[in-house]
Amino acid sequence: MPQQNYFSPTSFQKQPPPQQPQYLHPAQLFQQPPAQHDRKISFPASTNAMRSPSNPQQGQASLLIALAEEYFDAAHSLGQMASASMTLQNVDSYERLIATGLTCLDSVLKNGKMAPRLEANVRLRYAGVLHEETTNTTEAETVLGKGIGICERNSYGDIKYSMQYLLAQVMAQKSPKSAMKTLDGYIADSELLGHYSWAYAFRFLRVNYALESGTSADLHAAVQTLQKISDLASRQGEDAIHLTASLVEAVAHLRSTAPDSAEFVQRAIAAARTHQLNVGSQIPQLNCLTQIVDVISSIQLGDSRQMNAKFENMRQIMVQISKDPTWTSSNDILLIPINGMRANNHTVSGDTRAVLGFGCDGRDHLTMSFMGKTDAIAIFHMLSGVVLLNMSPIPSRALALLKDALHKLTAANQSPKTSPDLLSASAAKKLWRGQLMCYCQLYMAFWAAGVYKWGEVKSNLDQFISTAGDFGITLTGPLLIISTYLRGVYYQGVGHLDTALKVFQNPIFTLPQPSTNMSVPSLREQDFSILAALSTLSIMHENHRQNADINAEIMAKLVPLCKQHPSREILAIFNIVRAAIHSDPPTPLVQKSEYIGAAIAAAQQVGNSFLISIVLSSMNARFFANVIGEQAEKSARAATIQAQRSGSELWTSVAEGHLARCLTGQGKKVDAENSWASAVKHAELASRSE
Repeated sequence: MPQQNYFSPTSFQKQPPPQQPQYLHPAQLFQQPPAQHDRKISFPASTNAMRSPSNPQQGQASLLIALAEEYFDAAHSLGQMASASMTLQNVDSYERLIATGLTCLDSVLKNGKMAPRLEANVRLRYAGVLHEETTNTTEAETVLGKGIGICERNSYGDIKYSMQYLLAQVMAQKSPKSAMKTLDGYIADSELLGHYSWAYAFRFLRVNYALESGTSADLHAAVQTLQKISDLASRQGEDAIHLTASLVEAVAHLRSTAPDSAEFVQRAIAAARTHQLNVGSQIPQLNCLTQIVDVISSIQLGDSRQMNAKFENMRQIMVQISKDPTWTSSNDILLIPINGMRANNHTVSGDTRAVLGFGCDGRDHLTMSFMGKTDAIAIFHMLSGVVLLNMSPIPSRALALLKDALHKLTAANQSPKTSPDLLSASAAKKLWRGQLMCYCQLYMAFWAAGVYKWGEVKSNLDQFISTAGDFGITLTGPLLIISTYLRGVYYQGVGHLDTALKVFQNPIFTLPQPSTNMSVPSLREQDFSILAALSTLSIMHENHRQNADINAEIMAKLVPLCKQHPSREILAIFNIVRAAIHSDPPTPLVQKSEYIGAAIAAAQQVGNSFLISIVLSSMNARFFANVIGEQAEKSARAATIQAQRSGSELWTSVAEGHLARCLTGQGKKVDAENSWASAVKHAELASRSE
């Protein structure tokens, strides 16, 4: 889903939109906003003399720096509260505190006489706040340019690298392409000097901007960059870096619409797992991401058997992670250890801790942002619910998991972490959780539709609209097309077929021309356009609505989109509808038989008993309605078994009805009466669920 900027109805328009992530966070698939890292200016012991009254000008500079940090701290302490309420007073107070802190630093830079290293740090801090809190990129670039010159004259390699990293981020606000080109130069220089920790940092940042671009060319460039990170990490023996790069590469392939993208995802996950035993248990966030990417990949493939196996594995990992004390709900910073000894200990220091730091064991660590444990568990539960819905829409366990995810996200927004945070970052996190809540409510509506609880479908859609309004989420893209499709399903379910047709014929469901250069979100939107067209054809199957010309027109657009569709479910439903629609001239029986055979094969490939029962019942209605014989009975019994296995009262009733008619024709009176009684019973249960 595309990232959206959050603005309050009052004064938050003054705030810049949430900034690009400072570090490539592997959770980017879920649009988790970046954690904010400490950029405070450190005062080395050598600067103590500047605070002495014997040097009043230097002492004044140090006082202004300290005051600026106090103002920033005070503002960030308001960040959580301001983002929760977004009142004019709170936002204005936050902005005034930030502006006052910036004024202090600006005064120091204009009037203060400082040691070169302290001046470099002040410039880094000043530019960092400009980047995080304002849209004044020109001034930030100017401040950093002068700062880099100071670092080069005084050989401050650590601060220089930090400034270059921040400069790339500032440039990306105006032109990500220019930022990536600049990063290419930084990468070459750092690798030439053997400063591999910074080479990793620059490359991951470059990947971040390439992935955010979304174009196929930049996606390919991102994968190439990640493979270079993996190659360098392999040569340097950096298991944690290699693991991280492999996981982000899997995320990149998830965004690809190439036919072999699923295979590349699995290859990347396999490469990550080779290092999982060495470092995975030490970094629970990476273990979490491995499971998330693996499950999403299986959902995209639509294989129920594979999803079930990965669901069980994910459930076990979730239990382990929930008990892990090293990862807390407020900890949204991920530290990736770099084992190799630093070639130059002047390139990583306390002043670079926002990007690269080092621990007491002497190793560098790369700082990335991730989600807190509560958010991760919420995603686990949401994905688990989606997996169960894909296996069958019936189990109430799916609904329970989705409700739990919704509850955790709601609680996280109502009780945000108490640590200081930027207002824009707090608002972005709130928005991100709101978007996930919207998806949870849509999945709950899908569950309700699967069990024919049309009142709950409407209730979930109403709650979805309310949630989107509460969080200021604009309904565009996937959220709009999925919710509109569900509205059509609701009207079709309650029998308002004319209204359902109007919804399914909405212009947002216009079928596109086949294309091999589509983004993943666009491809998902196309899938719902296909489903809307198939729903239209199914409604028009009624005698008084039949129109062979309209059917032919719609089918002509569907065939090139569906014939080789990667989703077995869509392929199965497409062939069912294709075999049933009215055409002129009529479709030959042999051709209809081929369509039904293709539908059965597709349904069996994904192992979805609910879908198989629908296909078999459709086949019985089409080919065995008035047929007496062993083959007709076998088909009717198979449909009944699959319907019972799926737990669907409606389709069990349909299948039992077919079986009862078949048995009656063969003179099996007792068995026929039992099947008919079962059909009536399940029909009554299905009607009660409405």
